[in-house]
Amino acid sequence: MKQSFLLLTAALLLLTGCQDTVNTVRNAETAARRQEVDYRYFSTDDFCRDRLQLIRIDRGTTPSGLLQVQATVHSARYGFWSELWSGLTGENPYHLAYKFDWFDEQGMRVETPASVWLNLILMPGETRFLQAVAPNERCRDFLLSVKEAE
Repeated sequence: MKQSFLLLTAALLLLTGCQDTVNTVRNAETAARRQEVDYRYFSTDDFCRDRLQLIRIDRGTTPSGLLQVQATVHSARYGFWSELWSGLTGENPYHLAYKFDWFDEQGMRVETPASVWLNLILMPGETRFLQAVAPNERCRDFLLSVKEAE
């Protein structure tokens, strides 16, 4: 019985190998003054809901007065069991796609060639910043869409 347990443990460790995660350190006393956006998060699939945390969304303006947005996302799946499952299913690293759509002061979508899906590779435990700048001064609002990359 003990030998079977040891063999199973060794096999699991060989299958998963070393965890390929990202460790981070940040300044505890941040000097940046962010303008955080209140947001509503709507998830329609388990892939993003179980793997991706939306930490915050910040907004600002460029020197020329254009709206700029930064979404902070974090890969929520790390640890032995998550790594094992991700290794077996081929979901490590996570391949995502995202895009920003822009809206004018009346809430109408602004057509822009910049509203295209961009690919993102996210390692377990990694935090990334999705940034965009509005294409023109009419843009007052945005919509961020995220999906599993194909």
